[in-house]
Amino acid sequence: MERLPPYDLVDLRLLVALAEHRHFARAAEGCALSQPALSSRIRRLETALNTPLIFRGKRFEGFTPEGEKALEWARRILADCSGLVQELNEKENGPSGILRLGVVPSATPYAGQLSGALASRYPRLRIQVLSMSSKALETGLADFSLDAAISYYDDSESRRSGLMPLFEETYCLVARPEVVGKPVGLMTWEDAATMPLCLLTNDMQNRRIIDQVFNTAGCSPEPRFEANSFNALFALVRKHAFATILPRVQIEAGLTDDLGVWDLVAPVHKSYIGLAFPDRDPMLPVTRALMDYIRQNPVD
Repeated sequence: MERLPPYDLVDLRLLVALAEHRHFARAAEGCALSQPALSSRIRRLETALNTPLIFRGKRFEGFTPEGEKALEWARRILADCSGLVQELNEKENGPSGILRLGVVPSATPYAGQLSGALASRYPRLRIQVLSMSSKALETGLADFSLDAAISYYDDSESRRSGLMPLFEETYCLVARPEVVGKPVGLMTWEDAATMPLCLLTNDMQNRRIIDQVFNTAGCSPEPRFEANSFNALFALVRKHAFATILPRVQIEAGLTDDLGVWDLVAPVHKSYIGLAFPDRDPMLPVTRALMDYIRQNPVD
């Protein structure tokens, strides 16, 4: 049997903590260690692996190429250890442990409702819902820092492994009725382009989708206000003469009861939201429980 280098799981957890905090003192505090103790264990890990893992200076300066590889393996090993504990402790009451669920901001109302239902069914399950960009979700699945992710996907990908389709996202214009000046109902994207718009910033996938639909409709509106938060958009349209464009799932969460809602047509655009999960076998029990619940309770 090949001899293993002298390190343990605590050393790997410290390496991951350092990646999360990007700061020696904060990583040490998060691990209930002194900074010298953390630094000593990282050095011991480097000695065990016979390679430098981090660039050292007066402050944390990042991981060496070898450190990045070690970090990837550390996350995988710790995820597998977590899966082992979950699998052995799974009882009649279902899975226990933490389910780390990443979600694109537009789907957070669905994620909240889903989490509440899961918590009721599995009382020993703890759920963390993390609002993240599509790119960050991909990274989280790849490095096993997420157990599952609710994100956009292309319709052509609906049958690929590692993806479970959830629902279609359509879009509405939202504003105070006096800002629009017409009864609620339908509105074309061309008419929406003439409104005083406030939209998400263009680093958000939802905004890029909206820009693509406007382009299809032959329009190029210039929003007067941009934010990377739906809450900021809601605050603006409730108090001021602005309109915004939101996914239907935000409206169904009851966040627009005091506002007018117009379904956008010409074209009626649909984006696709699905559940993605890491490419790993065996699957974590918490991820399996999530998928089983969704199969038994599909979105209407």
